[in-house]
Amino acid sequence: MAVALALPLPSAAQAWTPQRHVEVTVPNAQGSSLDNTARVYHKLWHDLKLLPVTSSLVNRQGGEQAIAYTYLRQRTGDAHFLSFANPSLLSNHIAGRSTFTYTDFTPIAFLMTDDYIFAVRADSPLKTGADMVEALKKRPDSLSFGMGNLTHRIAIGMVLQSAKIDIKQVKMVVLNAGTQSVQAMGGHVDVSVSPLAQVLPHLESGKMRVLAVSAPKRKEGVLANVPTWPELGYKSGTYETWRAVIAPKDITPAQTAYWEDVIRKVMLSEDFKRAAEKYQWDVSFKGAADARKHMEDEYAATKSVMTYLGLIN
Repeated sequence: MAVALALPLPSAAQAWTPQRHVEVTVPNAQGSSLDNTARVYHKLWHDLKLLPVTSSLVNRQGGEQAIAYTYLRQRTGDAHFLSFANPSLLSNHIAGRSTFTYTDFTPIAFLMTDDYIFAVRADSPLKTGADMVEALKKRPDSLSFGMGNLTHRIAIGMVLQSAKIDIKQVKMVVLNAGTQSVQAMGGHVDVSVSPLAQVLPHLESGKMRVLAVSAPKRKEGVLANVPTWPELGYKSGTYETWRAVIAPKDITPAQTAYWEDVIRKVMLSEDFKRAAEKYQWDVSFKGAADARKHMEDEYAATKSVMTYLGLIN
């Protein structure tokens, strides 16, 4: 990552700077994992004084992210508008829930990957991920899962596919993004599925514990003692989410390069490195061209997985 971040930028990066207020959209609600990421980045580029103008962060949740992306799509050619994005930009389009996908915007940068945490309230009878799977094998409708969007369903489905459990019989409760943990603590769902940022405060307070993580290898920090699904024997249980920054379609190469540079400088800062360690982010910076290629490749892979899991109408 350090090498990628240190690469020199094209001279076009100096050919444009924002001339007025910059508005950054978050397509999910406050408290969601994507919102948490966006706030870390926005605070740092403010603290580091990377912009010559003011900027604000606006949550535009709703409609499977359609409200946010409709808003951004209407700003074609205007680089004073940005949005954060995650795999829902791809999966919602594949499932027919959104008319927009990555080709309708300008990818600016790929930021990181994050894993899905399967967590329960501290007094849950489920002690391990193996307990969860065994309960579902005996009775697929015996547990309910709190999820925020379609990608959470895919993360659950990858585990169930490996365990040969019929996903159609499992209770999936769609919640407002960012509320899965609260609903699990309140007893409204049995298992919360989300990235770590949403669960972390409840783990630190002792109100929740983690059954398993969807990472390909064992994590560090607060997750050091938590097994991955592959460790538990469910080889296809690996599924990662990611974060990216996108802009309206048809902005100029100079504008794209400018925003690439801002994101790069944020990620080189010591404060960002501390945040990445805290939230167990796997930082993997990719510039605009590589970010677009990543989305193109993942679109095809996600479509294949969703077809297998029966998630495409």
